[in-house]
Amino acid sequence: MGVVGPLVDELVGDMAAVYGSLQELNVPTWLKLDLTMAQFRALVVVSHRPGITVGALGNQLSIGQSAASLLVDHLVRGDLVSRVEDVADRRRTLLSCTTAGQLLLAELRQGNEQTLKEWLAQLSAEELEGAARGMHALAQVARTPAPATGMGAREATA
Repeated sequence: MGVVGPLVDELVGDMAAVYGSLQELNVPTWLKLDLTMAQFRALVVVSHRPGITVGALGNQLSIGQSAASLLVDHLVRGDLVSRVEDVADRRRTLLSCTTAGQLLLAELRQGNEQTLKEWLAQLSAEELEGAARGMHALAQVARTPAPATGMGAREATA
């Protein structure tokens, strides 16, 4: 493996340091959230899958439908998620993020994006070009569909 193994380990460590610093900077925003981790996870799933049903949300979170329904009730009361009747099947209720829910998630992302821009602006042109090449290559790998073996690409290389 030569230099590749140690270099990969070094890059993983550097990425963890960047990610950890971003998380730490978001602590004030996280502390003002009036959500449990389960409620937050449900909000994230609904934001990524608009129109998801309560049952599908429960499956996604590996919890029962009644527990998912309780999470949704709290998010609806907090005006973060809305429920609408499925016009094709009135027995089903479809979930989506409200504007407030979308704004909350955007606030968390925005802080990270702004901080990353500030950090990147501190790099020299050469460092920035190298970082861009490496990040572009990594993004290409991340976008590659997982192998058909049933194991995700990230699990296959772990």
